Amino acid sequence: MFDTEMSNFNQQREQVINGDRRFSTVDGKLRFENVELDTLAKKYGTPLYVYSEQEIERNIREIETAFSAHKNTKIFFASKACSVMSVLKTIKNAGIYAEANSMYEVRKCLEVGFLGSQIVFNGVVKKPADLEYAIANDLYIINVDSTFELDHIDAISRRLGKVANVCVRVEPNVPSATHDELVTSYHAKSGLDLEQAEPTCRRILDMPFVKLKGLHMHVGDQVPEAEPFAKATRVMVDECRNLERSLGIKFELINVGGGIPTPYKYDEENGNPLEDNMYAGITSQDFADAIISEVHKWREDIEIVIEPGRKVVGSAAVLLTEVSCEKVKTFYDLDGNVEQLVDWTFVDAGYSQLADSQHFDWFFYVYNASKINEAHDKYVKLAGPLCDGGDYYHVGIKGDFFAVPKNTEINDVMVFLDAGAYTIESQTVYNNRPRTAVVMIDDKGDDRLIRREDTYEDITGQDIY
Repeated sequence: MFDTEMSNFNQQREQVINGDRRFSTVDGKLRFENVELDTLAKKYGTPLYVYSEQEIERNIREIETAFSAHKNTKIFFASKACSVMSVLKTIKNAGIYAEANSMYEVRKCLEVGFLGSQIVFNGVVKKPADLEYAIANDLYIINVDSTFELDHIDAISRRLGKVANVCVRVEPNVPSATHDELVTSYHAKSGLDLEQAEPTCRRILDMPFVKLKGLHMHVGDQVPEAEPFAKATRVMVDECRNLERSLGIKFELINVGGGIPTPYKYDEENGNPLEDNMYAGITSQDFADAIISEVHKWREDIEIVIEPGRKVVGSAAVLLTEVSCEKVKTFYDLDGNVEQLVDWTFVDAGYSQLADSQHFDWFFYVYNASKINEAHDKYVKLAGPLCDGGDYYHVGIKGDFFAVPKNTEINDVMVFLDAGAYTIESQTVYNNRPRTAVVMIDDKGDDRLIRREDTYEDITGQDIY
């Protein structure tokens, strides 16, 4: 008999397979953008990430529509969310720009066809070589994170005789109801204190090749309410007003960062986004409205720059992993008495392939894609293959238990939904297990390999012995 958690989970499974634009079923097997996931798993092997070109484009269009009330908006995709080059190419072809956090992220963006003038450069540690590369390639903005960094920008721009366009990143001192590790505007390592903005901007105005474009902030990631964005934008707008008046300048833009959440749990009637930010809580429209309403109290002609990442690619990929082993373990108390029998289902993707699950205790819907129409009516602990006691999925539908069909068997394909952001980027080769292959389903419904699985030579190629 189903308990409440299992019943809710199965109701949600039915809604996904019958009403989600990404999914459908044929002959009891789950399809993603009308491509059978079992077939992809057999064709390319597992673990395997599968991206949808259509979903990336849908998400971008959603953000553009949300900001339609402010035509002078530029969208820069946070490439740290997924920098697989074919994904970056899809994003470029969709008509938006890129934000990067390292010299090699910048280089990737340039190589797939973004112009320097279509790239924003972020980061708390930009070494002189990084900054020289950015300035030499005429990036749209360098977001200055420290006065130490600014000194390098000044010196390099003088030496190269090239203009460096900058924003000053400030911390608006606004908390948000998200993971502590994802807050970037309150007690965070990024940016300058607000009171440092004026002296820093004054210094920039005296630099011959450094051009001050505006201020930058970032509230955080997966923020489930609009108010922190409105409050932080209000702080930024007030500071911009003060600086324009005291310095006798006019800013060209305000960069409000990203943070639009992606829903990892869909049944908001059963949860509170402010207590569990796996529920998105707000939409792209809510995010846009909060920002635009505050900016328009100041100026309607100013350019708004945004840097969404998770919202663009989070829902655009699934992770496929094969059931590789099953066992029943007996849990005993310290006196040797049996506490419970636990069914374990082992898959070939561990936290080295899905890092969010380990680092942030992330939630994912997990289904048996091979038997998607069957009731998921058996509680199991779901574990990966790594030689590490923590390599199991900690956030299930009931504690750390997940639900699978009772007749789940070896070689069935399990699917993790909404696995497109900050997963491939965080993979490791722990236990010398390779990083995964990645497949793209294009607008025509054709699948193609866009990143091969690591080889032994990839893993050992940098070793010197």
